[in-house]
Amino acid sequence: MRQVVVLGAGMAGMACARSLLQRGYRPLLVAPRGDVANHGETLSFHASSSLETLGWLGLLDEETALASQGRYSVWGGSALRRAEAASGWHIDRRRLELRMSAALEADGVERSVERARRLSRSPAQVAVELTDGSSIATEFVVDCSGRSAISSGAGAAPRRLHKMVAAFRIFRLDDDVEAAAATLVEAVATGWWYMALMPGRRIMVGLFSDSDLLPAGIRNDVTLWADMVSRTTAMSRRLSSLGLDPVMAADLHFAPASTVTASRLVEPRILRAGDAASALDPLGANGLATALWSGIQAAESVAGLLVRDDTAALRYERHFLEGIASHLATQTALYASEQRFPDMPFWQRRRGPML
Repeated sequence: MRQVVVLGAGMAGMACARSLLQRGYRPLLVAPRGDVANHGETLSFHASSSLETLGWLGLLDEETALASQGRYSVWGGSALRRAEAASGWHIDRRRLELRMSAALEADGVERSVERARRLSRSPAQVAVELTDGSSIATEFVVDCSGRSAISSGAGAAPRRLHKMVAAFRIFRLDDDVEAAAATLVEAVATGWWYMALMPGRRIMVGLFSDSDLLPAGIRNDVTLWADMVSRTTAMSRRLSSLGLDPVMAADLHFAPASTVTASRLVEPRILRAGDAASALDPLGANGLATALWSGIQAAESVAGLLVRDDTAALRYERHFLEGIASHLATQTALYASEQRFPDMPFWQRRRGPML
C-alpha cells in the first residue's frame, strides 16, 4: 500500500509532491498530462518563500517570469492611478508548470497519467479508483485536483460565491514595441478588465465578469469582445499605444475565475490543497502563492499524520480558513470602493460580506 497519493499536477500538487520528497517520502502523483491554459497570471511576491523552500526559486527566469514593474488601475474614479502594490512576477504558467514537472521527474517522483474518478475511504486506507478501471490503495490522499475537487461530497461540498469567468485574448507585440511589465486594471459596468505583459513579448487582455452577464454569442463572435474593450478608457488607449488592434489576435479563450470556498480541508485520510481547498477571485492576485503554500502545508500535515500526530494538520486547516476569511474581507472592501455602477448586477452581487 502507498503512503501518500497526490491528486493533480498544478502548482499545489507539485509543491506537495516536492515537499513530501524533501521530507523523505515517495509520493505517487496521479494526474493526466493536460494542457494548462496559457494566460498571463500574476505570481505574488508572497510565493518567494515557498519557492525557496522547494528549491524552485531558480525556475523563475526570463522564459517563465517577468518582474512586475507596478500596477495601474482605473477603479473608484475615472483617473488612472498607480497602486501601492507589492512586487511579484508576471508568469507564463504553462511553461513554469512544465519546468516544475520536469524537476519532479528528475527527482524520480512516480506519476500516473490516468485520471482519478472516485475515492473510497475505509478506516485503514483510501482506494483511488482510476479511469482505466484500476485502483490504488494508499494511507493518505492529498487532493489538489482543482475546483472540481474529487474528494468533495455531501459532507464537504464547496461553496461557489459567484459565476465569474475570464474572457481573454493573447496578443503578440512587434519587436520594435517597448512595453513595461506593469498590470493595468480597469473597472467597467460589466466587471473589470485586466492587462499584463507575459514572457515572450506577449500580452494578455481579459474581461472578468459573471458568465450570465456576458453578451449572448460572445463565444463565437470575437467582435463583441473587441467592441467591449474599445469602449474602455485606459485599456483601449494602452492597446492603441502598443499598436494592437482588439480584433487582431488569436482565439478568444475562457477560464473559470469564481471564488469557491470549502469549510473543511482535513478529513480522515484525505486533505485538500490549492483550488480543491478554495479558489480565489483573481483580483487579489494571491491564488498561485496560496496554492504553493497550501501544497507545502498539506505535505507537512501528512508527514505528521503518518506518525499519528495531527498538530500540523489542525494548524494548516485553521490558518488556511483564517486566510480565506481575511481575503474575502479585503475583496469585499475593494469592490465596495468602486461606486460608479450602483445599479449594475455585477457590482450589486458583490455588495456586503461574501462569507
